[in-house]
Amino acid sequence: MSTSTSPYSLDLREKVIKYIESGNSQQSASKVFELNPSTINRWWRRYKKEGNYLPRKRLGRAPRVSLSAVKSYIEGNPDFKSADMGKHFGMTAGGAFYWLKKLGYSYKKKTLPMWRLTRKSEKPTRKE
Repeated sequence: MSTSTSPYSLDLREKVIKYIESGNSQQSASKVFELNPSTINRWWRRYKKEGNYLPRKRLGRAPRVSLSAVKSYIEGNPDFKSADMGKHFGMTAGGAFYWLKKLGYSYKKKTLPMWRLTRKSEKPTRKE
C-alpha cells in the first residue's frame, strides 16, 4: 500500500543544491541532510538540466465528468435526486453530491426545486 507524502520544502532543496555547488559531493550531502542519495541526485540532475529544483506537479486522476455536463444535467432535470444524477453519470449519490457542492449548489429541504444555487455570503430569503 502506497502512502501519499508531500514534497520536501523549497528551503531544504535550496540548501542541498548550494551545498553541492560549494564543492561537496552528493554522497556527503546525503549524510549531512539525512536524505536518500537518489533524491539528491534527482534534484541535482533537474537543477543542471532545467535550472530549478522545484517539485513536480502532482496531477492526480482526471475526473469522470465535466462541470459543463453536470450543469446541463441540472438544467435539464430540476427535480432530480442525487442518486438519479449518480446513476446517470455512473457514480454514487455521494459523488453526485460532491459535484453539486463544487458548483455551489446546496440542498434545501423544500419541495421544489430540490437543488438551488446559493452563495455562502447570501442568506436565504423567505417568500411570503
